[in-house]
This record gives sequence, structure tokens and C-alpha cells, in this order.
Amino acid sequence: MQTMKLTAATRTWDTEPKANVLTRREREVAGLMARGLTNRQIATELVITGGTVGVHAEHILRKLGFHSRVEVATWVTEQGLRPARGD
Repeated sequence: MQTMKLTAATRTWDTEPKANVLTRREREVAGLMARGLTNRQIATELVITGGTVGVHAEHILRKLGFHSRVEVATWVTEQGLRPARGD
């Protein structure tokens, strides 16, 4: 079980969720979320449907125990993962 410590405007976890809890595709979607892309934009970038992106986003939030895309973006940065870049 993860416990949360609140400090100022940030939160830290006693047990940080690690990148390996996500599939390769979920890490790709998380990186695009961190760039601020919408589900539709992510779908276009990855050549998948918006519904599929939504499912990936739900899985990412659930696996990491987050409630918002902002938390995912912060986590991507904290993990040292590079947000996916468009060509």
C-alpha cells in the first residue's frame, strides 16, 4: 500500500510507482500526455483510435494511482522519462 506525504504544493510517495509497471504502449501514451496532447492528438500520433487512447489513459491512471493527466506528466518528468516527440 502506498502512503502519501504532502509537502507544500507537491506530493511524494513512500513507494514510488516505477515505469516498469506500464506497458511499452502505456509509456508512449504517458509521454504524449506529458506533452499536453489530447486523446485525439495522441491517437493521430500513434495511429490508433481515440477510444484505445482512452483505455490506455485509464490504465495508466489506475496503475500509477493518479487522478489527473497533470500527475502523469509530473511523474513522467520525475522518472526521467522523455516525453514522446513528434517528427
